[in-house]
Amino acid sequence: MAYRKPSDTEILEAIKDALQRHGVVNSQRKMTEFVLKELKRHDPDYSVSEARVRRLAIDNGLAKVEIHARESAKKTSARDCPVCGGKTVKIRNETVYGGTVTVGYKCKTCGYWTGLKQRVPTLYVFCPK
Repeated sequence: MAYRKPSDTEILEAIKDALQRHGVVNSQRKMTEFVLKELKRHDPDYSVSEARVRRLAIDNGLAKVEIHARESAKKTSARDCPVCGGKTVKIRNETVYGGTVTVGYKCKTCGYWTGLKQRVPTLYVFCPK
């Protein structure tokens, strides 16, 4: 089965249209389905991944994404944000003795945060801006 990848601008237009039609979308999968419906009006062979829709919506400021997460047993690695791919910054707290300790990490792009135990995103709620 053949498929084609739409350009970023085509996906952005489809995201705008989907949010305008449906308002708040309470699932990444539903959001991708709505975007695919919009894209398939132009070309029935278009396909797009859930992660690409999420990242484009966040990076271009089309939607405010509310992130629900669960805590896992793994320790957090202070690398890239699992939601948008941006860099995370340390959340620091001052100790009684004047030093500082790291209590977690936060992404400045999308607002994802985690403590010392890793938070795994489980649900994304897309709200139009």
